[in-house]
This record gives sequence, C-alpha cells and structure tokens, in this order.
Amino acid sequence: MTEKKRVTPVIARGRKPRVGSSPSEPLDLYMRDVEAHQLLSKAEERELLSRLVQDRDAWATSYLHTEAALELVWSDICAWRDKEIAGSSLIPGPPRLKPGQIGPDDHLRRLYRIFSRHVRYNPSRPFTYRLRRKTRRLVRSVLFVGFRPRPMSRYREAAVATHGAAVEVRVNETRARFDETRRPLIERNLRLVLKVAWGYVPGPMTFDELIQEGNIGLMRAAESFNERFSVRFSTYAFLWIKQSVIRALEEKSRMIRLPVHLTHLLRKVAKERDVNEPLPDVVSYQGKKYKLPKLMANPSVTGGMVSLDNARSGDEHGFADTIADCVLPQPDEHVMGLDLSMFVKNSLSSLPERLRKILRLRFGIETKRPHTLGEIGAILGVSSERIRQLQEEALQFLREGPDGGALQELSIG
Repeated sequence: MTEKKRVTPVIARGRKPRVGSSPSEPLDLYMRDVEAHQLLSKAEERELLSRLVQDRDAWATSYLHTEAALELVWSDICAWRDKEIAGSSLIPGPPRLKPGQIGPDDHLRRLYRIFSRHVRYNPSRPFTYRLRRKTRRLVRSVLFVGFRPRPMSRYREAAVATHGAAVEVRVNETRARFDETRRPLIERNLRLVLKVAWGYVPGPMTFDELIQEGNIGLMRAAESFNERFSVRFSTYAFLWIKQSVIRALEEKSRMIRLPVHLTHLLRKVAKERDVNEPLPDVVSYQGKKYKLPKLMANPSVTGGMVSLDNARSGDEHGFADTIADCVLPQPDEHVMGLDLSMFVKNSLSSLPERLRKILRLRFGIETKRPHTLGEIGAILGVSSERIRQLQEEALQFLREGPDGGALQELSIG
C-alpha cells in the first residue's frame, strides 16, 4: 500500500519545510479546497469589484439613509473638527502622506463643508426622512469617501435600534446580496492568505490559526475596499491580511501584551538566535544595536502560552486534568455537607416548634437568608431582646440534648 502523499501549502512548494509546520488532516483538506479556486484575471477582478462596490453601497445605504445614522455621522465629523478623535479612526489612509496626496483629514474637511451647509439650511431636524432627497447627497458623499468598518457598524446599530424592524429587514436583505457577491472574490484570493501566514511559521501560533486570522483580514478588506484607491484588490488586501496576522500575534500569542515595536524586534531576533539561548540585554540586528528592558528576560513575557489541553510528556492526559476545580465542591465535601445537613435537621426536630422556628430563621436553615433578631421579633410579634433570650434557651437545650457532644465537635472543627 502506497503512503499517502501530504499536501504542502501552495506558496511553499519547492521550499524546505520549516520546523513545526507539518499540516494536520483538516489543513490538508483546506489546502485542496484552496487549490480548487483559480486565480483572478484583471478583467474578472474588475468585474467582481464593480459588483462588490455596488452591492456594498446598497447595503450601506439601507442604514445610512436614516436619521439616526446621519446624526451619528455628523457627530463624529464634529468630534474630528474639535480634535477629539483622529481622522484616521474614521477614514482609512496611508500613515505618511506624500506631497500632493489626499489623506483622511482632507476628506473629512470636504464632508464637514457638505454636512454643515445642509445643517445650516435645515436647522430643525436636518436628517429627517422628509428631507430624503437632500440627504441622499450626504449618503453619496460618505460612500465615496469610505469609512472604516468599525464606525460603519456603529451607524448600522444606531439605525436598527432607532427605526426598528423595517430597517433591520432591509439591512439583512442587502447584506445577503453583498455576501453572495463577496464570496467568489474571497475564495479566489485565499492563496494570498497562505502566503502571508507562511511567513510567520514557525512561531507562537500554529499555521492554521494564522490562516484563520488572515481570512478575517481578507473579509475586512473586501468590506472596506474603495475604487478611489486606484490599486488592485490583492494589493489592498495584502496589507489587511498582514495587519490581522500581526495583531493576532501581538494579542493572542502571549499572556502579557507587549508594545508593537517590541513584538517586531523580538520576532526578528528569534529568527537569528537559538531557542535555548538566553535573551541578552543588548541585541544586534542588521548592524544596529537595540537595548531591551529587563522585563524581557522573564520567560513568561517573551515565551508563548501553553494550552491546558496539551498532553504531558509520557501521558495521554492534558494539564487541565491535573488541576483541581476550586469553584465546584469536591465529591467528598458534597457528601459531608448532606450528612451534616441531615444531622442538624434531626437535632432541631427535638426542639419545641417555637424554638425550632427561631433557630431556622436566625441561621438561615431552609430559608433564603439568615434573619436578624429584629426581623424575627417582627415575625413572631415580640421584641428583639426576647428573641435573643429564646435563642440562648434553644442553644442551651441542644447542648444538653443527646446530640450536644457531636454538635460541639462540629462547631469546633
């Protein structure tokens, strides 16, 4: 019987497999599914992007063209004007603008002029539905600029929460059409995710985990792509995929989150030094010297997290099987508690009805909570001092009863 041939990543063919990168069987199936999708030509990508932008704009218009959403957009623009938020938090753009290049602040200035003029001419409820012919220009301006997914989700939630089920149904229908259009564009760019994820293997996260994070970045790129970028979708998606993978490495690969520049430096240093070699105070990378803080010497900071499901050496059980559960009671404690409860109830049965009721209310036996002397007095129609005297009488009766010695031992223990 011939040995089953393993499927290697498409982007890694011809390369020597890296340590810790052997795929599992589900990953093999995923690789075959990725290989089944052909790459997009320029004409096919242009056609898919045209449909994608149309359906995405229809989806965004279904909730942006509401009073609640436009009011929230206007409040965000005013917050940018007052320098409460950065323009890049609303509109994506290059981190460093080149001379003559238009950035997020330039787009927000244009939006502020358009919105402020509309508000000035319509001071009373400027975004109401009766002005839908005028507010349509505001929606087109927002769609042309292209806001980030996070503020767009806030606008969508505000529209659905304010205007009810009718808007929610319209949003869900247009979203379904957008998902159908986006699916082939994502499926035929999955090889790009593999290429980016393979660059971070070996590392603190497995290859399949990196693929999942990269797929999230690819889907976000499809939602935020804009024709005004004048680039191919693969070029734009590459940055989103890489950012998603790096963000996952920074936040999910270790217990203590490190700053971005330290994460990049440690990853570069790890590729050039031995795993068992201690981390020095000063490291050299590409002819430059970098000084690391003393905190980096702690292996719990620089090392990755260990799953509780990992099997111990020479044992099939994981670490979680050897850790006691401090929340739930142990089986012996549960049985002892039941025995103690039955013993106390039998001891109380020897008391008169009135004294038994006082002790049950006072110590919360078979009641929701313990009661104060005043509360018990109000129930029985006597003073709190009389309840205290009856409580002492009941306790003395139990001490002198047949179970007095056992109850005293339980109270001492």
